Amino acid sequence: MRSALSRAGLVVVALSFLAATSENAPAGEDLSAPSAAFAIATANPAADAPVEFAGGSPRDGNSWSWDFGDGSRSNSPNPVHAYANPGVYPVTLTVTSSRGSATSSRILSVTESNTLRLINSHPFDVTLTATDPRTGKTGQGQVISQNDIYGIFSIPDITGNAGNPEVVVKMVDATGIGQSYWVFYGALTDLNYTLSVREVATGTTKSYNDARVGTTVCGKFDTSGFGPASVGAEAAVWSGVTPARAQAGENTLTLLSAHSFDVTLSASDPRTGKTGQGQVIAQNDIFGIFSLPDITGNADNPEVIVKMVDASGIGQNYWVFYAALTDLNYTLAVKETATGNTKTYSDARVGTTVCGKFDTSGFEVTPTPTPPASTETPTPLATPTPTPTPSAAIVVNLVATDFEWNFNGAGNSFKMRVGQAYELHISDGDPVGRAAHGFGGVPGLGIPARALQAGAPPTIIKFTPGASQTGVFPFACDQPSCGSGHSSMLGSIQVMP
Repeated sequence: MRSALSRAGLVVVALSFLAATSENAPAGEDLSAPSAAFAIATANPAADAPVEFAGGSPRDGNSWSWDFGDGSRSNSPNPVHAYANPGVYPVTLTVTSSRGSATSSRILSVTESNTLRLINSHPFDVTLTATDPRTGKTGQGQVISQNDIYGIFSIPDITGNAGNPEVVVKMVDATGIGQSYWVFYGALTDLNYTLSVREVATGTTKSYNDARVGTTVCGKFDTSGFGPASVGAEAAVWSGVTPARAQAGENTLTLLSAHSFDVTLSASDPRTGKTGQGQVIAQNDIFGIFSLPDITGNADNPEVIVKMVDASGIGQNYWVFYAALTDLNYTLAVKETATGNTKTYSDARVGTTVCGKFDTSGFEVTPTPTPPASTETPTPLATPTPTPTPSAAIVVNLVATDFEWNFNGAGNSFKMRVGQAYELHISDGDPVGRAAHGFGGVPGLGIPARALQAGAPPTIIKFTPGASQTGVFPFACDQPSCGSGHSSMLGSIQVMP
């Protein structure tokens, strides 16, 4: 399953554990206690933004117990969790096996939902305000994805879609080469916006506005810096660990699963002539980010972001948005998998400014080559990022059987989309006479708990996920009397924009 969150640069946490071994274990058996080392996407997540935790690969006989410090828990090896409120939270992981147990902890500092904190070793707080030039409506940016060096804002006060990426910001600690702290930003929107970047240690603040050249929306770089690093500041330590959901080295980004498109990136350095392929480092169903490690040597460094919007619900087609945080030359190829139709897009430059573009012409006909540099890409309509509203409800069968949840017979997780109506048919598939399971409900989606009975007709729950309900929502069996495998009956619903 692809994650809606960042896959790059997870912070290593210190570990401490107590080992318990058996003196009578067979020769050659691993007598060491399990490891409880874990990694997180950022030590400073924003409230309401899903955070991915990585506790290792599943192993037979191991169990994981997470305490997120806010009253929430998980038994998944690699859970996703969002904090409802800012504050300081102790996160604890305990891993248990027949060889003993191990525990490790980490303190997370959760910021306000509109504050993106970057570079944990020398932090900067980034905020965003925006205005729709057509209506005058204003709003604040909300953080929807981040790691230690970059983050993405949505602007739900204006667009109505909390999961839609609009502005991406990257910061680089260049003190190791005698420079300072650099700021890069790009946009997937035609809204007017202002970024505020504040150095926490000094209070020094810089502001950056949307850069426009005609109707083209551009990003910019600021390498003038914020002064030298504070005395005693240490560089961030990165684990190099990729969550279990990620496929390291993947170079194809698949977007819009309901009508899929495959996106690839190739690039060259105009200074050296070196070339390379983009690697996907973060994505959800509507956007993704590429790094270019063949050229930069850094697989975690975001360089190009791509977003696609299904505008068929407002009588349009499929729209492509892209922006860059790099001065490399690049070409994007976007292929409609159903037809094989492919469009290509090249880096848009105006002087030394690197720009992104929008293509709202769609994929209805055989696409034409990329237009010459003098041809402007059309600007999106008044609502640049719509959320179509499908009319027919999708029936989803969720069956509890043999201590497992199964959605339509395809596993214990299911992806849903904002604005789509669903009928969830929940049933107990075990033979009649067995102890009953129970559906514990999904409070974050407003889905209530339901008692189940083997052989009984399914319980039907109708609901439509809203724009504020994106993320991953776990659920479980709430009947411990169902049997010895009760604790393993875990499932999840992922809601995508």
